[in-house]
Amino acid sequence: MSGLRGYQSFEEWMGTRVLSLIDVWPEHPRAAIVGINPSPGSVAAGHYFQGPLGRRQLGRIADALGWDVPDTGFFEEAGLAQGVGFTDIVKRPTPREVGVSAAELAHGRAVLATKLASRHVRLVIAVYRQPVAALLGAEGSPGLQPTRTSWGAQVFRLPGPFEVPARADEVMRGLVGLVEG
Repeated sequence: MSGLRGYQSFEEWMGTRVLSLIDVWPEHPRAAIVGINPSPGSVAAGHYFQGPLGRRQLGRIADALGWDVPDTGFFEEAGLAQGVGFTDIVKRPTPREVGVSAAELAHGRAVLATKLASRHVRLVIAVYRQPVAALLGAEGSPGLQPTRTSWGAQVFRLPGPFEVPARADEVMRGLVGLVEG
């Protein structure tokens, strides 16, 4: 795989080969961080959540869970050290969620559920509202969702990237016990 950097990988996505990010899994996942799809900037860097909003969201997770994130701002190794994996609903990169079609979300929903269930992921950390909707049928509100996935996992939705800091901190406190427990 020479020429690829970080977690870059060529992935088959709905019959097309795309340069994307490979799923990142610890040997025994305790949780998985799930996004919508990788941004072109993240794919170019070879690391998850490298856009400004993604970095803000992952920074919240790292702060809440006390992760030691290197100065590079790459989160995968810190997550792996805590048994947390990384994946997306859709593997095709787009600059924003509006570039993702309903057909891609439907396809990705089925693929995502299979990936997470086969790894016995017990906690899904949804960076945005779309992974919650994909897994539970409704986007819910920030925090722990009252409904579990089809395989019994809990789902935690992060506050939006522009949430008032005090409210975001309150929601994030709810994540700590879920990951550590």
